[in-house]
Amino acid sequence: MSHSIAQPDLSLPADVSPIGELLRLALPTVAQMASYTVMQFIDRWMLASVSDLHAAAAGTAGITFFCFIGFGFGLLFVVNTMVSQNFGRGHLQATGPAMWQGVWFGVIFGAAMIGIIPIAHRVFAAMGHAPAVVDLESSYIKIVALTGWAKLATIATSQFLLGLQRPTVVFAATLAGVFVNTVLNWVLIFGHFGFAPMGLVGSAWGLNGGVLCELLVMAVYILRPIFIRAHGVADWRIHWGSMRTLLAIGVPSGFQLICDITAWTIFMNVILGSFGTAALAANSFAFTYMHLCFMPALGVGGAVTALVGKYIGMGRYDLAERRAHLGFFVCAAYMMVAGAVLIWFRFNLIGLFSADPEVQKIGATILVFVGLYQLFDAMFLIYVSALRGAGDTLLPSIVQGALVWSIVVGGGFLIVRYAPQYGVVGPWSVSTVFGAILGLFLLTRFKLGHWKTIRLDLPDGSNVGDTSAKLTALTEP
Repeated sequence: MSHSIAQPDLSLPADVSPIGELLRLALPTVAQMASYTVMQFIDRWMLASVSDLHAAAAGTAGITFFCFIGFGFGLLFVVNTMVSQNFGRGHLQATGPAMWQGVWFGVIFGAAMIGIIPIAHRVFAAMGHAPAVVDLESSYIKIVALTGWAKLATIATSQFLLGLQRPTVVFAATLAGVFVNTVLNWVLIFGHFGFAPMGLVGSAWGLNGGVLCELLVMAVYILRPIFIRAHGVADWRIHWGSMRTLLAIGVPSGFQLICDITAWTIFMNVILGSFGTAALAANSFAFTYMHLCFMPALGVGGAVTALVGKYIGMGRYDLAERRAHLGFFVCAAYMMVAGAVLIWFRFNLIGLFSADPEVQKIGATILVFVGLYQLFDAMFLIYVSALRGAGDTLLPSIVQGALVWSIVVGGGFLIVRYAPQYGVVGPWSVSTVFGAILGLFLLTRFKLGHWKTIRLDLPDGSNVGDTSAKLTALTEP
């Protein structure tokens, strides 16, 4: 036992296998990041047996809601940065308060999302969708908006645990959330155990149940007395210094995500929606697979953020850089395989959602572009995560916003107007060009090394952590 305690000194990372360190942190995190998308995939798959219209409406309403709440997601990813850098420095008592800043922001911002409810119908009507689709979309988003605060609190707590290298807790919470969501969907969508069939409305309530379950599992773990004492979790107050740090590096990260999500929402609902209901449904189904590829990769990115932050906190910039590049190779390998599967089985995959030949043809075409997009998506996700771990969020957010709105949205509208004969191929071609440019920019930004000069204004404490505190962090369950 004494030998095992002496080994995990944070100042001796050479004893740790790099790929083992990454995967132990990344694999459970992949599951957590994928949970919300998996829940939505289950929703759409079950709803597809009700009708294509219900499944498509759930897809467009889901991404539209994420467009509203996505700013909070992007900002709260920075909780990982603050916690992991404090963890690397040995400042364990500062990690709990850092989590609470994120929880407070998430609850307040998420509660504000209830304001979507009275305008939901008008939002979807403005997109030009058919009245029947608008009714379904607005019904779905009104229900999921009620638990926006819980989803954001879940992001804050999961990023806290990830920054502390506790991914298995996040994984357990994910499994519980997906299980509850699946059971509630089966009961409420189709009508079992005395419930009337609720269709789309039932799927929205099932999603809410899964989100609340996920938050509850993590809260039970974090609020244990031993964990509260080790990490200062009892200090739940708002600390304006820490809140300013969260906002300073989190606001650009939030805008980066919301600009991206909003642009892609317009791309899906308006630009591709202009080709008709079949194109709208096909793109919704293709996006479901794109998200299934994207969210696990985002999980690897979350692990990279935690590792880069930890090694920066330790002053080991060389290891921070190596872990980022390792994360890219792992993520790129996964996403290239995923892309090949999407292209090879494209007709079968769309066929899981729709038997309509036109929907299958359009959806299969889109999946070719989604498959080709995967390598550059991996490059984007890993290096933007690595830069976030260092607190470098401002310039990447500006460049990404400029590119996505000029190329994806602007270029998409121009092609629809002046070259509509290419159908969905036109807009998706320019979107693939966007992915390549953005990925290469972020790779270049990281390799130039400006992030090594950034010093975050973290809570007070010496740069050399207490040895016993480090051992507690690594051995406490």
